[in-house]
Amino acid sequence: MRLIGARLLSILGSIYGLIVSLVYTLVVTRHLSASELATLVAFNAGNSLALGILGYVTVWYPRVLAKQPERYAELAGTGLVVSFFAWCSLVVYMALYGRLDVIILAIGFIIIVLYSWPATAYLSVYKQRTLSILGNISQTIKLAGAFVVRLNPSASAVLLVNIAMTLPTTVARLVKPKIFGSVSLLRELSRGAPYQTLSLSFPLVGAATAYALYLAGGDLLLSYNYMLFQIYKSVYPALAIVPLMYGSLLAEGNKLRRALLDGAVLLYLYLVAVAVMAKSPEWYIAVLRPSELGNVQLARAVWLNGFALLASGIWLHVDTTLRGVEEKVIFTLRDRPAKALMFDVAVAPATIMLTYLLAKTYSALGMVIASAITSILTASYRLKLLGRSYLPLLTRLYLPALSTLVMLYILPIPLLPYMKGGVVETIATYVPNAVILATAVLGLFVALSPPAREALSILLRRLRATPRS
Repeated sequence: MRLIGARLLSILGSIYGLIVSLVYTLVVTRHLSASELATLVAFNAGNSLALGILGYVTVWYPRVLAKQPERYAELAGTGLVVSFFAWCSLVVYMALYGRLDVIILAIGFIIIVLYSWPATAYLSVYKQRTLSILGNISQTIKLAGAFVVRLNPSASAVLLVNIAMTLPTTVARLVKPKIFGSVSLLRELSRGAPYQTLSLSFPLVGAATAYALYLAGGDLLLSYNYMLFQIYKSVYPALAIVPLMYGSLLAEGNKLRRALLDGAVLLYLYLVAVAVMAKSPEWYIAVLRPSELGNVQLARAVWLNGFALLASGIWLHVDTTLRGVEEKVIFTLRDRPAKALMFDVAVAPATIMLTYLLAKTYSALGMVIASAITSILTASYRLKLLGRSYLPLLTRLYLPALSTLVMLYILPIPLLPYMKGGVVETIATYVPNAVILATAVLGLFVALSPPAREALSILLRRLRATPRS
């Protein structure tokens, strides 16, 4: 029951976070100068590289702590050691842009150190309710940070807000790091380096896919792709479930039941976003790019994108399950999660070519179809790796979710008119329709999926018990 409470807090917090992110993004993009925005873009790219290097140790934090929580101080010390080398990569990257600003680099070092601290991993396994509450506190800090950035529009102010947002989780569990134990731990974690290196190939696959889209349709198709990427942010509330699900799978005995229950919540939230695409795709366009409201091709792509979005949600769930049920602390290339990554890399040339051909022939619609096919293909292989014991994921969860999706496209659902004006008005006037669609999705999914019914039953029991507590 405590886990369900943590998930409710996390979902509500992520909805709050989605609103805060919208406000914060508007402040940053509207008030920073072109030079400051360029510095921020360069820093973010370099920081992503640094965090990729840091990932050689941080990716194993939850798995080590689930088995041996007493090694927290060792992980903290190891993270601090590796964070220095990660920061050096940021310095080199910023030098390529000619932006070796001492203040920016100092702030970057603090950010990397905070990301190296294992508190979030520990909370995701053992203190999920606390993690959800701290997430809400971080979003409140971000909202306050929007006013700070407005008063001082600079890249350094934006990065200082990032530090302030990270602090609540970091200080939740402070210990004296064991620096001298890092050598032996690094030797142990190095067995997982091939897996982590393999996972870093995906930015290259993404870059190649984007280039294929450019070859197929130029800047126009890339702009459509960017629009659809922004629409994917509507599933942020669902993404809040993923770290909690992963932490639970590492620590709980009945992994199949946990995967089914968390999957029901995850896919329900995906289906709500899909329902908006199916019934009023122009609403997304009105919010993100009202100048494209008359674009029939883009509207059709958004409408069909519901299939690709749900397919990506199924991929995310089965991938998290595959990693969560693996008993080994460190993955080698012989383990199932690594085999899944190798399959993705092996089929990447075919999927990239498919993306090019479909996008070249059918433009934005082809791009969406290729995305859905790619997600289904790679998700199917992960389900095969899980084996017959996890077949209920397909029969009780994925097929009912797909059936719900088809019914959403077929069944008429009456909606209320909404305003296509400013961002606030467009979002606010659509709220009644969002409630209608969320209710319709709930009814359909609960009727078709046993795990969805069980998750709803647990939620209702908890709500009834709350007043007595």
